[in-house]
Amino acid sequence: MKKKMCVVALILALGLCSGQLFAQPAAPPAPREDRPMTQERAEELRKRVELIWMWKLTEELNLTEKEGAKLFPVLRTYEEKKRGLREENRRLVRELEKMIKDNAPERELKGIIRTLEENDGKRQEVEKEAFREIEKILSVEKQAKYIVFQARFKHEIHGLLQKARHKERMSEKP
Repeated sequence: MKKKMCVVALILALGLCSGQLFAQPAAPPAPREDRPMTQERAEELRKRVELIWMWKLTEELNLTEKEGAKLFPVLRTYEEKKRGLREENRRLVRELEKMIKDNAPERELKGIIRTLEENDGKRQEVEKEAFREIEKILSVEKQAKYIVFQARFKHEIHGLLQKARHKERMSEKP
């Protein structure tokens, strides 16, 4: 139990170091429909989800303090790399969309498509590198649990996002 509390304390410390996750606004938040999704709010939500992810991962894998101290910085580093590639892909897709509307030449379209393919390859390589690092830290059983946890957590988050979008659409209807 003491080890688990130390791991939880470590997670909280890591979370607090990455920003003010638990800072409360001076006034209560405005009703949902009056709170547009700004870049700042999206980053705050991302950090909160990351903290929940760390907490649940610690519990699911029954991580020791030592494992958590090694694992979370590695995972954060590789997640930042993947996030950068996803952001680049979104930018490229927007650029591609604009080029299509502007009837850009085929060779320019192909150039963007190739860059997107290269980014996908880079993302896959980052995932392989991350897992090679995970293999150095976790036992095979915990690696397997990590894979299952990741799939389940992503599915849950996707479901929550879908519900939120559906709710938002329903509130927009008269």
